[in-house]
Amino acid sequence: MTLEPCTMCAGAIQQSRVDRLVYGARDEKAGAAGSLWDLVRDRRLNHRPEVIEGVLAGECSRLLTEFFRSR
Repeated sequence: MTLEPCTMCAGAIQQSRVDRLVYGARDEKAGAAGSLWDLVRDRRLNHRPEVIEGVLAGECSRLLTEFFRSR
């Protein structure tokens, strides 16, 4: 995954019992895996996947910026 998942995607990840979530760029506006919210690691839920963030963060951010700039 390139961008931190939103609340809807984080909920789907949690409900699907995904073991590990790996993403590059944080989403400070809508991220739900550590930046704005932390739905996937909420202690009140019975499943909490391992979260690995920041993998190739610079490259992921650059790709997203270039894509939306061209639109």
